[in-house]
Amino acid sequence: MAAKSDRRDLRAVAIGAGLVFLPAVALADPVTRAAGFALIQFAVWLLADADIADGLNGDVLAALIHLVWKAVMMVCAVPVLAVASLGEVARVRALSWYAGATAAAAASAPWVVRAALHLPRATDYNFVELRFALVFFVAGLISGSVYWLLAGRDAGASLWE
Repeated sequence: MAAKSDRRDLRAVAIGAGLVFLPAVALADPVTRAAGFALIQFAVWLLADADIADGLNGDVLAALIHLVWKAVMMVCAVPVLAVASLGEVARVRALSWYAGATAAAAASAPWVVRAALHLPRATDYNFVELRFALVFFVAGLISGSVYWLLAGRDAGASLWE
């Protein structure tokens, strides 16, 4: 049986699997690949412009790193942690729960953030956003499946059994 600290380790490995596969899945899709390269190009130009105008103060770089950190947490970490915790409390042992719920939570992350910030486009979408949602769905599917595979038959079991 997996101890409490072992389950935390399993969650960390599942998050790591999502972090590894998210760029791979994003690069496999031509729409997300083009959008990702455009974002990288924008970030490089933004850093170069700030470097020339403000000197080497690093505020723009820190803001960019903070933005990437938040995005990674919302897509890779929060869905796995939430679904695994709910599954453990409810004693769910099904692959469909861990993989499907993590995938759905990861895919809905952009809309959840918009709704939480009360942005006017919280319910709107476009083609590119749907492609990103598909990529996030696949990354969540992989993360949830990895957690379930590593937790094995102890997924959802009580910590005191």
